[in-house]
Amino acid sequence: MNRGLSMLTAFLVLAAVLCVGGTVMSKERRDYTQENERYALLEDAFTERTKGILEERGYRNSGVTVTWTRENGGARSYRVEIHHRGIGSLCDDERKRLTEELYCEEFCGEVEELSIIYT
Repeated sequence: MNRGLSMLTAFLVLAAVLCVGGTVMSKERRDYTQENERYALLEDAFTERTKGILEERGYRNSGVTVTWTRENGGARSYRVEIHHRGIGSLCDDERKRLTEELYCEEFCGEVEELSIIYT
């Protein structure tokens, strides 16, 4: 009888631990969902702003690819690839000026690192 009671107690403790763990994981997933939605809005605004600047500078139909990684601490690093044949003919100073123009304080203030690459 004592062994049966011990098994029942162990089972109930295990069930309680799994329920608490599931609740914590569910909250963590919800937090990531809200964070992802917030960053998605920032990314869309940054992409539209970038395309607008490129179009004003004469680089119509430029492709803009935004990818990100999450660091261990939760901070995000972004890589922005801009695809346009005409940008390849720019000298280094002109590319540097274009890069400075594309940096956005709203977006850069929220991310750990932003790399802009021209292909």
